Formats: sequence, C-alpha cells, structure tokens
Amino acid sequence: MKSAFQPIVSASGALFGYEALLRIYCQDGLLLQTEPFFSTGFMPSSDRINLDRLARVIHLRNFARFVSDGALFLNMTPIAALDAGSQQYGYNSLISRVKELGLSNDRIYFEILEHTCANDRLLVSSLQDMQDYGFRIAIDDYGVDASSESRVRKVNPDIIKVDRSLLTDYMDGKPEELQAVISLAHELNAKVLTEGIESQNDFNTVRELGVDYMQGYYIGRPVLVSELPCLFEPII
Repeated sequence: MKSAFQPIVSASGALFGYEALLRIYCQDGLLLQTEPFFSTGFMPSSDRINLDRLARVIHLRNFARFVSDGALFLNMTPIAALDAGSQQYGYNSLISRVKELGLSNDRIYFEILEHTCANDRLLVSSLQDMQDYGFRIAIDDYGVDASSESRVRKVNPDIIKVDRSLLTDYMDGKPEELQAVISLAHELNAKVLTEGIESQNDFNTVRELGVDYMQGYYIGRPVLVSELPCLFEPII
C-alpha cells in the first residue's frame, strides 16, 4: 500500500492542497485496481474498515513527512465513518495522530465516498461529530450513486466535489445539474470543487462558473511518494 498525492488548486491556480490516493501492489510489484478493495461484498466489513484505517495512517504520515503544505483530502467510506462514530477511541486516536505529526485538524478533509449507507442518520451524526472536532467534510463524486443532493443536505459538508460527468454534460449543452449543485453549495455555504479538469478549456469554463477549487490531470496527476520532491508547479 502506497500513497499518491494529486494537487488541488483554487480558481486562481494557486495550490490549495492534495488528495491522498491509495495505490495497492501485489507481491510481484504489479499495481492492482483499488476500488474493489473498498466495494461492498468484496471483503467483510471489518476488513474494509481496517483497510480504510491503515490507508489513513499511511497517508497522514507521508503527507506530514514529504508534503506538509496546504490541505489534505482523505477518502473515507461511509462504513468507516460509522465505525469511527461508534468507537470513541477512533476519534481520540485520530486526533492524537494528527497532533503528533504536527498537523492541524482543520487542514484535514474527509471525503465521503459515493457508496450507499445502511444508516444515514448515524452517518450524519458521525460526520457532525468529526466537524465538531475541527475536521472538514467533503462529499466525493457528487452526481454519482449516493453522492446526491439528499446526502449533501443531510451532511452539510464544507466542500462538494463534483464528478467529471456533470462538467461533461455542461459542455454537451446540458448545464442543469452542474448549475444546480453550484446553487446548492451557495445555499448551504459550502465550496465547490470540480473534478476531472483535463484541459485549459475545462479550467476556464469552471472558473467562469465561479467554482472554488479544481482537480484533474490538467492541474496535475497523482504522484507517488517515491517520485517526490516535485509535486506541483502552479499553472498560472
């Protein structure tokens, strides 16, 4: 298991932070597909929760040691958020680890993945507790599966990360969904981060729409820790 970091920029093109992405390799050194390891049904819930915790520890340590600038975005499955909410030691351990690494809670964004959740009420309660501790919450891949207006309204996140598909629809003359999520974010006092920025045209389009943050291959590709030190060069 290794960390890769992908830059996130503000509308001005300045660095805002990085999303930590897990890369999983087999014993022969071949890169494996990550998503099946977190998908429902691939492994027992307890294993998925432990994998989520381990990835978080790896990312936090690598970020503190090799990156340290800006915000850190960490993916979290809803089932792991529920587990953290039911186990107080989970919060205490996380807070202690962040402090020990010299990071501050308000620089850590937990991205709640688009997976469905068996108990939305407990999920919302757990995420609110995390915000009370100073951590930030982002809804990942808005427009896909359970990352919907309903979840956003219940969670009231700090950032809504918009899936690339909404930008593609906008470019194809179907602007309603992208415009709607931007309006929703303004209503809830949340920021909008558009994913999948792959060209100068993408960048200019979302900036004109008033999007707050951007992420994608045009901004920068994910970089393994082993490929540091140069992670990001400003695009403007």
